[in-house]
Amino acid sequence: MFLIVAKQMILMFLLIMVGFVIRRTKLADEAGNRVLSNVLLMVIVPFVVLNSLLTVDYNAQLLRGFFWSMLFAVLTHVLGIIAAHFLLTGKDKDTMIERYSAVYSNCGFMGIPLVQAILGAEGVFYITAYIIVFNLLTWTHGMLIISGDTSLHQLVKGLLSPTVFAIIIGFIGFFLRVKLPSPVEGAIGYMAGMNTPMGMIVAGVALAESHPLAALKRRRVYLVSALKLFVMPLLIMVIMLIFRPSEAVYYTTIAAAASPAGTTATMLALRYDSDYRYASELYVITTLLSMITIPVVIAAAELFF
Repeated sequence: MFLIVAKQMILMFLLIMVGFVIRRTKLADEAGNRVLSNVLLMVIVPFVVLNSLLTVDYNAQLLRGFFWSMLFAVLTHVLGIIAAHFLLTGKDKDTMIERYSAVYSNCGFMGIPLVQAILGAEGVFYITAYIIVFNLLTWTHGMLIISGDTSLHQLVKGLLSPTVFAIIIGFIGFFLRVKLPSPVEGAIGYMAGMNTPMGMIVAGVALAESHPLAALKRRRVYLVSALKLFVMPLLIMVIMLIFRPSEAVYYTTIAAAASPAGTTATMLALRYDSDYRYASELYVITTLLSMITIPVVIAAAELFF
């Protein structure tokens, strides 16, 4: 499992380098990256949710595992929000980006191929539960802290996002056991398949515009990295060892929690005119560190399960 995870991390890094080259060769600029980010957030991510919920065969065991995954995802994020609030103090925009990056992982763009490599289709289905919680919180709590707008109007706007609608449609279809026509199912699958490469390319383009080495001079970067890569996955690991969920739920949740800071921080920062370069630097630094930390965390998870 250690080798599978390590190989997957290298693959992700190579995809980031594609985005880096695209920016350095001027095939895309800041405006182009903003468009790609919006397409990813508003179109591709909803299809990821639909693909997982509408293309799986319904059964009671999967349903139980799904709700266990959702419960552990909620606990992971709540613990992360509390820890980030007290450990990352301040009210400026950079602090809000740090808090977001410490809590919200790259569970979709990196977590999906990671658990697919480890557990196959069952893992992808369970990580969808984590992604649903992630998206509900991203478009409420996450969007509010990045935008700085805590009004009811902004909250309602977040809840009306395409991803939230995809969650509702996906749940209805899953519980009613809707069987999609083959062409429709195939189209949804193709759209969802763009999730990881496009996410990595967006991050790579932003990386080419940022200065991660300069960011290493900020002490808070190390605190954000420690919270995201070690504290959150180890906390949820301890909790799950008490409840003893299935092996698939256990490893899926840990892999999602141990994923680096989410590229959505960069995308939301682009969308709401915050410091997207700093968000990208945090993503890149935690991604590079995660090439070591994720295999170590997974190995620890194997040892204690």
